[in-house]
Amino acid sequence: MKANNMKKRRKELGLSMTDLSFKTHISERYLYFIENGQKNPSLKNAKVISSSLEASIEDIFFEQDRTNNS
Repeated sequence: MKANNMKKRRKELGLSMTDLSFKTHISERYLYFIENGQKNPSLKNAKVISSSLEASIEDIFFEQDRTNNS
């Protein structure tokens, strides 16, 4: 599984894993596995996580091509 932007965004917001767990009602252990690319979240959990991180699912879980092809 590919890495995601969860940790980067969590750190930008100054949230600990405990804080994110509290906000999402998802265990710290499971969040750790998702954040480190060891597990894939369900769509429901991906929505909850991205909402708690104030970002879109795409921004958190999908790499985006930010290059300009012109």
